Amino acid sequence: MLTHHSHFQYHMKHGIPVQVYDQGVHITLGCITAVEPQFVEIEGAVYNRNCFTFVSRPGY
Repeated sequence: MLTHHSHFQYHMKHGIPVQVYDQGVHITLGCITAVEPQFVEIEGAVYNRNCFTFVSRPGY
């Protein structure tokens, strides 16, 4: 799980895919295109980091 700002930055820098969950339900899978302290953009969609769960998915 990505929890720290550095986790999000690392995944964005290295193009590692991230899977997004909303209360345990899969929402999307993609690469991070921008990251801010409260928000993350994954291929054009912006997600509040406090409302969703982000899981690293290397190899996809």
